Amino acid sequence: MSTTIYFFSGTGNSLKIAKDLSNQLEDSKIIQISEKNLSITNDTSSDKVGFVYPIYFNGLPAMVKKFIESLQVNKDAYFFAIATFGGTAGISFNQIDDILNKKGASLSAGFKVKMPGNYQVMYSPWSEEKQMKRFEILNREVVKIAESIKGSRVDTTNRAGGIKKAVIGLIYNTFKPNEKDNNFWTTEACNGCGTCLKVCPANNITIVDGKPEWKHKCELCLACMQWCPKESIQYKKSTLKRGRYHHPEIKASELFHR
Repeated sequence: MSTTIYFFSGTGNSLKIAKDLSNQLEDSKIIQISEKNLSITNDTSSDKVGFVYPIYFNGLPAMVKKFIESLQVNKDAYFFAIATFGGTAGISFNQIDDILNKKGASLSAGFKVKMPGNYQVMYSPWSEEKQMKRFEILNREVVKIAESIKGSRVDTTNRAGGIKKAVIGLIYNTFKPNEKDNNFWTTEACNGCGTCLKVCPANNITIVDGKPEWKHKCELCLACMQWCPKESIQYKKSTLKRGRYHHPEIKASELFHR
């Protein structure tokens, strides 16, 4: 049976999960959710369809939500979702199920995967020791998830209840990432290499006079900041003394959208 896994990833966490999972499944492929691939609006041939993404503001990244809403699907397919996060999976499984319900389909299973935190605008990265311990556990978790998908198992236990869904929904509705890129700036260390432009899934960056400029259609994935080889991209002043994080087994070029 054919499986298509759509992933959205800024620092490589979700890409790592998508790659490992695809290796466990037969006849499987992975496709990046990016501005370039928003033109994909039909997938009625896959027997199983998965979405792998990080949690933003307790829910789906804006681009992931838009992508799923636009996707025409086979209502009889097996749909699964994998949320990567440092804190909680929020209401993302509820959101996907609600979107699929409007298409006559439903989310069969949602899986939660804790990953090293990568929202450095609020906190410092995990220590390397803590990261390695999490990755060791992760390998076993992916095998279990793959077995569930192979068996087309239904699991709705990770959905948020009615009151929790409503409260978190109010919080999520305040998530307006597009203009947040007003807070990015570069130090003198920037050499205009263009890595930030290439890893941005929203195609939101141009290089002007050797420096990046943001075009206000930001997803707040922080890929530009995290992958900058000179660590020159900053968010306000909060990131000046914080380190950076991207998954150690993922290369920046694997996220290039061009």
